Amino acid sequence: MGLSPRDFWALSLPEWRALTGAFAARHGMAAPFARADLESLMKAYPDHG
Repeated sequence: MGLSPRDFWALSLPEWRALTGAFAARHGMAAPFARADLESLMKAYPDHG
């Protein structure tokens, strides 16, 4: 999505939903990430510092 970690974590829930919905539509996905998908990404790419 091209956001810095700071900008990503500063998103409000409506902003997150709009962003993931647009990303999903652009890439032919049926729905935005599920909670489990987000948790998996957070474990794979933790924020440091």
